Amino acid sequence: MGGGGQAAGQAARRSSHAGARAAARRRAARAARAVSRMTGDGPVEQLVRRAFKELPEPRPLPGLLTHGDWHLGQLVHRDRWLLIDVDDLGVGDPAWDLARPAAWYAAGLLEPAVWERFLGAYLGSGGPALGQGDDPWARLDVPARALTVQLAAVAVVNADSEGRELDEVEHSLIESCNRIVRA
Repeated sequence: MGGGGQAAGQAARRSSHAGARAAARRRAARAARAVSRMTGDGPVEQLVRRAFKELPEPRPLPGLLTHGDWHLGQLVHRDRWLLIDVDDLGVGDPAWDLARPAAWYAAGLLEPAVWERFLGAYLGSGGPALGQGDDPWARLDVPARALTVQLAAVAVVNADSEGRELDEVEHSLIESCNRIVRA
């Protein structure tokens, strides 16, 4: 590759890295906004805030095409599998696209057999989010923790605004925050 092509390739990689860093910041900002919306100061709110404060910084990785708001409901079957709701499509770390099912699995909301089938299909199709390692959690841990905290904060805010107790699913997210702070 000549000097111009090499420079263009380096510029594209820098742009990809910058896009991935920006996407990670946006995702962290979503969690921060959700946590900041909690107005109470009870033990549940304190636990969610502590889990948020203890989240590690995401590692910047090369950016790839990501959905940006992916969950299992975004994949529909109509004669073939379709990915829907691509409003947040962009460049970022694809591990964040797997954060919601990983968080649900870690919270006990997604059956182990469903998680294993999903993860096996993802890896079998050559999905790029988890790299070449043997342990998918090496890449999923930080995104899944961050999304768990975000979902727990949203649950607390919604229950408070609706004047109700947390439901079973919401309690599972709070318990996951408890495991985060104990880890």
